[in-house]
Amino acid sequence: MNQRHTEFFGPDLARGPFAASRIETAAVQIATALAQLRAPVGRSDADLKAHADLIRELADRLAPDYAAFVSLSVGPEISNNIQTSFRTALTGYSLFHCWLADDYGGGETSTAPNSVTWNSGIVLAEITAKKRYFVITNASGVADVTVNDGGARTWFWAVARHGRVNYSSSLFFS
Repeated sequence: MNQRHTEFFGPDLARGPFAASRIETAAVQIATALAQLRAPVGRSDADLKAHADLIRELADRLAPDYAAFVSLSVGPEISNNIQTSFRTALTGYSLFHCWLADDYGGGETSTAPNSVTWNSGIVLAEITAKKRYFVITNASGVADVTVNDGGARTWFWAVARHGRVNYSSSLFFS
């Protein structure tokens, strides 16, 4: 009789993770197996999202050349300014292709804000004035930008990294 323990809701760790032929897939599979050490996970949405973030961070550490996720944090409007931070899961310099979009999933906006100021990171190229940029993060993997506009408008930051596009929550100017 086989005395191995079988995991009904995850991989059987007695056999080890299955390594796919694509490194990014293998990294996620191995990270998922490692993340089971944290089990049990709570059932709340926040607990599940935190667990998924842990898996993504572990996968990014296992295969950093394939890490495409960018975390975007949008601050509140203060004196017609909204600050947004772009962060990778790993430290190190990264190249971002960024643009302001009119809607989630959209291309470059047709209306530019009054000003766009990059607080951290280096602007490699401003492709379209106050709308579209190539930006290199600082050594911590962070770029920070402030958008200023006096009108009642809504934009989203779009950030492309390794062919994947991430969108921020809305930059809502009232």
